[in-house]
Amino acid sequence: MIRVLFLLSFSLLVLLASCNSDKRNKFVGGKLTVYYFDESEADVAKDVAFFWKENDLLSGNKQDLQVRKDDGRYTVSMIAASPKEVTEMPIDEVQLLAKLKKKLYVEVFNEKAFTLEICNDRFESIYTVE
Repeated sequence: MIRVLFLLSFSLLVLLASCNSDKRNKFVGGKLTVYYFDESEADVAKDVAFFWKENDLLSGNKQDLQVRKDDGRYTVSMIAASPKEVTEMPIDEVQLLAKLKKKLYVEVFNEKAFTLEICNDRFESIYTVE
């Protein structure tokens, strides 16, 4: 019986460790989580999290963002609440996203180019904000 209990406990630990193999770091505040991969991205990820809070972009629902840097250029990814509706956004919502990108460009990225994208729940891009 002890052997079975030990084996079950060991199996559970291995399963938990494999489920927690996400290599991303994160800032969590309430229902907002901002993921980032490398310590060099931490300051920008923190700035994005504060930007979200200071600009009343918190919805009260779970929100996930991701900041990553590829070849010297940052990408901010937002998970869409309704991914299927993203491709059919009304023009006023597209304009709001463009305003959001411009505000991030000025306040977080100090007028350096970056990409803002809307993603599915796996952070796979489905729309890039122009």
